[in-house]
Amino acid sequence: MFKNLSRIMIMLLSVVLLAGGILPRVGDAQEKNESIYNDNNVASTVLTVDDTMTVSEQYTIINEYLSNPNVEELIVLDESLLEENIDIENDTNTKARAIINQYKVQNVRGGPDVTGSSGLATSIGGPGVVLVIKQTKSVATTVSANFGASNAALSGSIGWSVTGTTSVAISGTFKVPSKVNGKSVKSLKFTAYPVYKTKLYDVYKMPWNSFSWSKQGTGTAKKAYGIAFKKVYTYK
Repeated sequence: MFKNLSRIMIMLLSVVLLAGGILPRVGDAQEKNESIYNDNNVASTVLTVDDTMTVSEQYTIINEYLSNPNVEELIVLDESLLEENIDIENDTNTKARAIINQYKVQNVRGGPDVTGSSGLATSIGGPGVVLVIKQTKSVATTVSANFGASNAALSGSIGWSVTGTTSVAISGTFKVPSKVNGKSVKSLKFTAYPVYKTKLYDVYKMPWNSFSWSKQGTGTAKKAYGIAFKKVYTYK
C-alpha cells in the first residue's frame, strides 16, 4: 500500500484543525476546507497518496499527522490498490440453452467508502508511552450477494476479483499525551481499521425457458484500499 510515494494530496481536512493552523503542512499539497464526520461525530483527516514517494517519506508524513493529539482519526487511502486486470465476463452466451439459466451484471456504480468494524491492529498505553502499529494484513474483497451470477461474471463487471484479497501495510506511531484539551489522560487505545471502496451492481436473470431478463437484486462489493487510524482516549 505504501510503496514508493512522493506526492501526497490532502483531500479532506477538518475545518477546525485547518483554521487553527494545527496540522503540519506538506510541501505544496492541496488542502480543502471540508470535514468528514464518522458515526461518533469525530472529524476525520483524510490523506490520499500516490506512488511517487519513498516508504520512509510517507511514514514520516503519516506520523506527523498522528502526532497531533487533536487528530482523533486519520484515514490514509491508496487508490493504486484498486487497480486489477479483470476481463469482463457475463453468463450470457449463444450456446444451447437447454435447462441453463443466464445471468448478467449491469449498472455497476460507485458507493460510499466504508470503514470496517473490526480492527486489524491495536496498541494501548498510558501517558508517555509510545504506541507503535507496524504490520501487513491481508484483507478479503467481498460481495453481499451474487443472486445466481458466477464469481467470474461479478469480477469482470465490477473490476475486482471478488474472491481475492488486498495486502494492506499498516504503520503508525503515536506518543500518548498527558493532557488533551485540558483533560488529564488515563490511557489511549490506538487502533487501525480497514477502509473499503464500495461498488453497487444489479444482477439480471434470463430463465432457460424464457427470452426476457428480470432483475434479481442489487448487491454491494467492498475492496480494501486504505487504513483508518483511530484514537480513543480514557480520561482520569
